[in-house]
Amino acid sequence: MRVMVTGAEGFIGRYLVKMLADEGTTVIATWNDEKNARRIPGQDNIKLLKCDVRSRKTVEKIVGKYAPEYVYHLAAQSFPTKSWEDPWYTMEANVIGTVNLFEAIKALRHDAKVFVACSSAEYGHVEPEEIPVKETHLLQPLHPYGVSKVAQDLLAYQYYKNFGIRCTRGRIFNTTGPGKTNDAPNDFATQIVEIEKGKRENKILVGNLQTERDFTDVRDMVKAIVISTVKGKDGECYNLCSSRPIKIQNVLDTLIGLSTSKIEVVVDEKKLRPSDEKIILGDNSKLAADTGWKPEIPMYKTLADILNYWRENIE
Repeated sequence: MRVMVTGAEGFIGRYLVKMLADEGTTVIATWNDEKNARRIPGQDNIKLLKCDVRSRKTVEKIVGKYAPEYVYHLAAQSFPTKSWEDPWYTMEANVIGTVNLFEAIKALRHDAKVFVACSSAEYGHVEPEEIPVKETHLLQPLHPYGVSKVAQDLLAYQYYKNFGIRCTRGRIFNTTGPGKTNDAPNDFATQIVEIEKGKRENKILVGNLQTERDFTDVRDMVKAIVISTVKGKDGECYNLCSSRPIKIQNVLDTLIGLSTSKIEVVVDEKKLRPSDEKIILGDNSKLAADTGWKPEIPMYKTLADILNYWRENIE
């Protein structure tokens, strides 16, 4: 089997490429960020190709040459804060990049099935009585990134309905695991390891600890991505989430409990957001019903693995 993964240098992309390659699949892994591309596993059945998905000709050339059976479209500008600073690039990478991929498949009359990495950010504000969020919830994104993901989502749907291009759309909720940056579990873990190694004083800086999040281990998430694509119904969207809320305070307490260092917790005003949803929780029952997927890795193991990863990678 030959598959294509765009955005292979991203956090989820790297894990997805490795899992597919370890199963014996030939993986066409495209990247655009050279620094992160160095972290993609170097295996014989992984073909690394530079590709800016904003380039229609480049995308069409790769799809035409390798004719993948499945395409996992993860390439994106994926930071909400950056989308406010540079909405132009966000729209070009996320929206035009998606158009280029589907147009290449349409022009080449290729029968690949496409997974489009969408986001829980598409839902925007959710009232307490609407939690856990179902796929039928109104899409009301609160930043350009969320808007771009709605566009990707609905573009995929219309290419399926109008041109018969098979696809599934995965609305990905909070995903964490060893090696991620810019999320609470890894931020806490890196600070703890720096304390353990004597690189900082015994104080960990935190933001709002009272929020609850629906975290999925990245190793479970890549399985959800593949199974939603292979077994999911053509044209459908699925919430990819654990449906297990955990308070950020509990994440911190667990990580501190895994360390022997004496650690003082200090609230850092700079880490407090102007608005912060009290709870983000998805309903994964549609995915479970259609594919049988369920998360397998307990949060305790995820956090222990995160801490050990940084112990090995912070000198």
